[in-house]
Amino acid sequence: MDVPEELDLISVFGAIPKRKDETAAFYYDTSTFVLENEKEKYEIILSPFYHEFSLSVKEMKTNKVLSYIELLSVNKIEIVEDKKEHSKIRLFHGDSDRYVNIIEITLKPRFHVIFREQYC
Repeated sequence: MDVPEELDLISVFGAIPKRKDETAAFYYDTSTFVLENEKEKYEIILSPFYHEFSLSVKEMKTNKVLSYIELLSVNKIEIVEDKKEHSKIRLFHGDSDRYVNIIEITLKPRFHVIFREQYC
């Protein structure tokens, strides 16, 4: 997986990850980022070496799951926007010569997902 540096992800998520193995390099480890905005709480689990990404979004007031995404073949993660009040990432998912799945996830100010399948 082509992934931003750990410090860049800490910046866009606004959270320091809990690491599975602190002695392993970030790329080979599994990291869990827990963050929140005014209305939602997020848990992002990232394993770059294994191309795995999961996202759970819960409503703050009720703890109800609003969205859950589990991807096992993410090729690339991009940071689209990294500002104090606005943050967005883009995932490139799937293994095909004909198309790629592009998932844009807005974390701040509110949760929003756009999923597109694009031909190569």
